[in-house]
Amino acid sequence: MPYATPQDLIARLGEREAAAISDRSGTGVPDTAVLTKALADAEEEVNAYVGRRYRLPLMTSGGQPASAPSFLVRIVVDIARYRQTGTEIMETEAIRMRFKDALKALEQVANGGISLGDLMLASAGGPASIGGSTAARTSVKAFSDLRQVL
Repeated sequence: MPYATPQDLIARLGEREAAAISDRSGTGVPDTAVLTKALADAEEEVNAYVGRRYRLPLMTSGGQPASAPSFLVRIVVDIARYRQTGTEIMETEAIRMRFKDALKALEQVANGGISLGDLMLASAGGPASIGGSTAARTSVKAFSDLRQVL
């Protein structure tokens, strides 16, 4: 289940702005296919952060599928909106700041500073944990000492 739908984006930004970032044919109405793709791309970006801390797809701690917290819906919409600007649609300072704020919040989610609630944390089989140390095993040299050859 996606974090945000085109209807969520329209409800948050308004029909006029949704049309501005999605209407490629000049009809004056939001193109739900374009919005769906933009939201899916933004969700992938969000999951890159969320997946560092929480099991994906999102599950309650009881193992049931979880709906996206409204916090993530807002962030997905802000990222999708930002990513749709820059060519024909003007990127404003407000849009850029909301995007930057979204990335900061996602970094805090990934590091555990912001909790998404009663969701299942990433397991040992999931993404690597943040911080800690990494061990590596080395083997015999793959190449001989060239000084001995010359």
